Amino acid sequence: MKKSSVMLTTALLSSALCTSAFADEFGLKGAGEIGYTNTTGNTESTAVYGALKLDYIQKVYEFKSAFEVSNKSEDGDQTQERYVADLQYNRFYNESKNYYSFVQARFEQDKFADIDLDSLFSIGLGKTFIKDEVTLLRGEAGIGYQSTDYSTSDDTYQAVGRLKGDYSYKFNEHVKFTQDAILYAGAEQTKIETNTGIKVKMADSLSMKATYQYRSNSDPAPGIKKDDTQTIITLMYDF
Repeated sequence: MKKSSVMLTTALLSSALCTSAFADEFGLKGAGEIGYTNTTGNTESTAVYGALKLDYIQKVYEFKSAFEVSNKSEDGDQTQERYVADLQYNRFYNESKNYYSFVQARFEQDKFADIDLDSLFSIGLGKTFIKDEVTLLRGEAGIGYQSTDYSTSDDTYQAVGRLKGDYSYKFNEHVKFTQDAILYAGAEQTKIETNTGIKVKMADSLSMKATYQYRSNSDPAPGIKKDDTQTIITLMYDF
């Protein structure tokens, strides 16, 4: 595994721990996740996953950011290298903050999907349908523009429609179910990503999370499979 990948993953967790010290003062919330596995014997494999989410909330607006890195190697050969950065600005239109408009920018690099850089910019409207101590249900709809630069294939450009849903349910003080799904649909390709997770609280700010991630691309680069799945076990630090 590349040294830079390990350093970046460590930086994500370190950022979460450092940021938590200033969270209350600046109205910042977030979570840092890290997962690591190392297998030796007949097959030697290493997998590293790291994520950092930050949410800056004010009276009439909110700024959200998410960063993700995922790397795997097997018998010395790297089999996955993916980086994602997602930035979103929400503008609220009532005191309860359940109606809002948004502007989003998302960037992805995936070496083993032949993607040098996938850039997406979108605008739209969002609605929080349910938000209480147990349940959260939120939906977003919008339009945007996507450009995908491939390493060995022709680049693609398209206008897209965007749909997103977020759902969570808290079974008790310690166990929480989370589900999100996002769709980008255009003339050249349609992308879908879903994340299904169970979060188990271990201490005040520390949890263990198991996530099943599904990604689909209707028209990937030649030789690349349309569907990807990943099961991720991480430690999460909330602040």
